[in-house]
Amino acid sequence: MARLFFFGCSFLVTCCIGSQLRDAIAEDPGCADCKAAEMLPESVVAYANVPDFGAFVQTVMNHPLRSRIESLSAYDAIVKSGQMGQLDMAIDAFESSMKLPWQEAVSKLTDRGVTLVLDSSDGGAAILVHSSDPEALERFRTFLIVIRDLQGAVGKQGEYRGFVADSIGDKVKMVRLNDWFVLTNSSELGKSIVDQYLDQADANLANDDWFQEAQSDLANTDRPPRVASAIVDVETLRAKGVAREVFNEKVDNFFGELVLGGVLANVRHAAYATAAISMTDDGLGFELATPHQRDWEAPREYYFGEHSRGAAPPLLDVDQRLFALSTYRDLSQMWLRSGDLLSDRANDKLAVADTTLTTFFSGRDFGEDILGSFSSEVQIVGAVQDFTDVLPQPAIKLPAFAIQFRMKNPEETQPELRRVFQSFIGFLNVTGAQNGQPQLDLGMETLGAAQLVTATYVPDRDKRESLDEKIQFNFSPTVAFDGERMIVSSSTALARELVATEESELTKVRTQSNTFAEVDAESSALLLKANRKTLVANNMLEKGHPKEAAEAEIDLLTDLVSLFEGVSAKLDFSDSRMSLGLNVDVRAEAQP
Repeated sequence: MARLFFFGCSFLVTCCIGSQLRDAIAEDPGCADCKAAEMLPESVVAYANVPDFGAFVQTVMNHPLRSRIESLSAYDAIVKSGQMGQLDMAIDAFESSMKLPWQEAVSKLTDRGVTLVLDSSDGGAAILVHSSDPEALERFRTFLIVIRDLQGAVGKQGEYRGFVADSIGDKVKMVRLNDWFVLTNSSELGKSIVDQYLDQADANLANDDWFQEAQSDLANTDRPPRVASAIVDVETLRAKGVAREVFNEKVDNFFGELVLGGVLANVRHAAYATAAISMTDDGLGFELATPHQRDWEAPREYYFGEHSRGAAPPLLDVDQRLFALSTYRDLSQMWLRSGDLLSDRANDKLAVADTTLTTFFSGRDFGEDILGSFSSEVQIVGAVQDFTDVLPQPAIKLPAFAIQFRMKNPEETQPELRRVFQSFIGFLNVTGAQNGQPQLDLGMETLGAAQLVTATYVPDRDKRESLDEKIQFNFSPTVAFDGERMIVSSSTALARELVATEESELTKVRTQSNTFAEVDAESSALLLKANRKTLVANNMLEKGHPKEAAEAEIDLLTDLVSLFEGVSAKLDFSDSRMSLGLNVDVRAEAQP
């Protein structure tokens, strides 16, 4: 019945389109050769453009990743289950009405670009489609009208300056301007576009200084060919009070400040922001950028370093590495200047923490004496743990992680920090005993010139060979000292690996970025496989799936992750520009 309905739609649409095309009036070309920005009012605050949407679709459909996904057994099961049937019938109706295969039809409809905009005057949005084939646009317009009518929606029609606007929903209207097709939820924005199409006034988005500067910045970006780009008028959004919490000089969250403080400081002053998306067979790239000036950095010098040159140390590299992050942060300066960075509420909480930590560190000031004893280089690494020859084993297997600092004065700092770690383990044992948790056993060992202070959870006598222990047995907290390096690790094994390997072999990817991070997909898949039994059980419990369906869903997730190489991100500052880049890399092999 459903397929018959769609075939009926196709027949009706084809008949109506033929009639419409015979009766269509050729409009004045107007701004036919204009760019989308030249047809938009100055009140537009967000502008996103895909210069050739059809080519983008072709790239996606012909990408090597598609064949790999289709080779997955789970994908084949979805196709055979009939879940794709409704989509197939919709595509049949579209192809019948357009008289072309759907990919070719999309290419014809959008070969001169698709633009999405947001207007500040009334919050209206619009999509502008530019095609070299006005007849294809008319077929598409009539196709939407017929589908609307077949669904029983009330169709309304109006006219403005010789152009007919049709409603296709409660608020959405569409109009064809020769080789332009416009969809909008705002009548005023639609009228402005029609006015600009006909009048070609100089007061338009394309002639705004901020927009031209942003376009120039995009053009000078050294990245692979872009499939899409966007520009946002940050200054206008700030003035209108949009997302006030983002533009506040002081923030409520200490860790949010630590991670994004410098980025938000930049956004609070920048006139615009740009975004660009690139795609190749090797993966997908995304970059967000704004202008940058050094006088915007105060009071967040802890984030940028001297002359915006605070550079992250190299990434740490270990076996089965899950993730790694390196960054430049002067933690002592941030802590001491928290009054300039954080809200009153956040500072009150920090003051309580400062008092507690000062007591814990035997009266030494935490911000000045403790954090001040470390350099501004911070390295974090996580790795999949190998429980093959380990007993007992936790039921849920978590990755190990470690953070590495460099001490400015190791001889003075190391004894104090060692004592603090031992006291901390004692504190955990006292609180754990009160709550029926397993106890930690302290240990000391040396490895070459390095010294390790270890702590290991002690299992109950009847659970020493358990394969289903508590989550605590993922952890064996360890602090290691090796020359200038201090390593705090959740796992003794990871700490040993870090101090046992030559530092030159531990480091990977040396950059001048402020922050750099990588996530490894292969290790992520290993972590999923290690927890498959638990994940399947949770899926059955939470979603009510039978065991076979739950296993298929978890296996599909694992297979999809295995198709990728990994994800990397970096944050860069220069004297004139800030950029935040993200790359998703596809695995080169043909099969997951």
